[in-house]
Amino acid sequence: MSNFDLTEIKALAWDVGGTVFDWHHTIKEEISRLAKSSSQNINPAEFTNDWRTTMFELLQPVREGTESWKNADQLHLEALDIVLSKANWPMTLSERKKLNTVWHRLNAWPDAAENIERLRSRFQVIVLTVLSWQIVVSSSKHNGISWDGALSCEFLEHYKPHPEAYRKGAALLGLRPEQVMMCAAHQHDLNNAAAAGLRTAYVHRPTEKGDELPNSMPSIDDFDIVATDFNELRGKLLA
Repeated sequence: MSNFDLTEIKALAWDVGGTVFDWHHTIKEEISRLAKSSSQNINPAEFTNDWRTTMFELLQPVREGTESWKNADQLHLEALDIVLSKANWPMTLSERKKLNTVWHRLNAWPDAAENIERLRSRFQVIVLTVLSWQIVVSSSKHNGISWDGALSCEFLEHYKPHPEAYRKGAALLGLRPEQVMMCAAHQHDLNNAAAAGLRTAYVHRPTEKGDELPNSMPSIDDFDIVATDFNELRGKLLA
């Protein structure tokens, strides 16, 4: 934990895809079910990770302004077309659109909801994500998670990791960047948040991409707070 005044932090801005919501296992379970019912010989874990990776590849030109503005729902659907084609898995447009809605009912990690609620006793607790606003609202409701606000980059004119996405999030809260702490399981997200002036808290989600692709734990000095799980993070923030 770095040497800073925790009392100066007024808001926690949360990444949710992978940090709060367990996208991999939720999507993998749905892909496994559909593949079995349609006799498709695929690896559900690989398909799931490829779908997520392809979405971020499609997001990059949107971030750079070389493609028209799209939200995560549109990008997930376009990415699904690509990974289905690679897997030689035929699906009608109606079937693809129905499958795409699985992103609106992502399951949360078991230690997330209670600790987020307890953190709201001291901080403004909001979402700051590249995911669509509808994904955040639907998946939060699915898990009984309440936020003080939800900011999707689809409305901020910049997608993370552009520094203006972080700064605009802070400005909409009426706060300076250093009064906001970005909370995430992704080191690149936190590094970019720090470069934009925000404080940073890392929470470890070792199996975000599945048991076969474990995430590595950063050094305790890499961010303002480093926690092995939500319980430890809550303890450090409410100390």
